[in-house]
Amino acid sequence: MIPYRSSDLSEISTHVRQQVSEIEHLLREGDMEHATWQPDETSWSLVGHVAHMAVVNEPYLDAIEAALDQAPNSGSVGSSDRWKHPAVSIWFVRQNEPPPRLRIRTFKAMNPDPGTTPEQALSDIGRTHERLLAVIESARGRDLGRIRFGSPFLPLLRLSVGTAIGLIVAHTDRHIWLMREVNQRRGGG
Repeated sequence: MIPYRSSDLSEISTHVRQQVSEIEHLLREGDMEHATWQPDETSWSLVGHVAHMAVVNEPYLDAIEAALDQAPNSGSVGSSDRWKHPAVSIWFVRQNEPPPRLRIRTFKAMNPDPGTTPEQALSDIGRTHERLLAVIESARGRDLGRIRFGSPFLPLLRLSVGTAIGLIVAHTDRHIWLMREVNQRRGGG
């Protein structure tokens, strides 16, 4: 869900709020054992998925906020103006959308803390999604295809602010999909 126009941001904000509700539902529908159950030793629990999302979102949000702060205010962009995003970053966002087509080992810096509690995971993901909503609000009226930065995890990958917002949303959708998969494997969904 990459924003191509300013008018797309409202739909994305609504989707982000729905993501948080879905995550809360998935994490709270069972007990502590359900939330921390792992299908196998190489897979994450529901809590692990949520903690991972927060670990990944934080550096991206830091980078997006810095890029917006450093970008010259190029004046107002009309709601019908279409933003252009780098093709490689559009491809990267699409690779993160569910269902996972390719499962890649996560960088060590992106691994969740195994001691994270369900309450802490919910608090962290709620905080990062509130930051995302604030970033979306602060970005209104700016050309989110023109403002770019290097990925905090792969600096050679240049992302526009719009594709970075889309990446966070797609990555969250992917992990919600994976959380449902964990529930199915556990027999709870």
